[in-house]
Amino acid sequence: MDTSHEAAFGLHQIEGYLYREAGRQEAHRRARDFARELPGLTTDQRLVIEQAYAREQEEDARRVTRHIAERILEVEARYAARHRRLARETATAMGVVVFGLIGLCVAVILGTAAGAA
Repeated sequence: MDTSHEAAFGLHQIEGYLYREAGRQEAHRRARDFARELPGLTTDQRLVIEQAYAREQEEDARRVTRHIAERILEVEARYAARHRRLARETATAMGVVVFGLIGLCVAVILGTAAGAA
């Protein structure tokens, strides 16, 4: 892998990390907001609820991300199969055209030779 590919891969990893971290922080912020709305909780109870809520939010984000990744793989596989089929059909059509043109050229040459004789 050359330097530009390594740099692009590294940037992709950093972007993924920052995205996950931002999602995690957002989940914890929502958890704090949610727990703040529950009256009569002790600090420890509020903390337990915040942690459980944040874990659930993070797990939801992982599930959605996995679902999206699986869907992308399905779509990529479908398009790859379609591309292979179109390439095969194009090659077949080009073969038919080439052999047709060769046959036409042979017929013209033989017709010209027969007419000249």
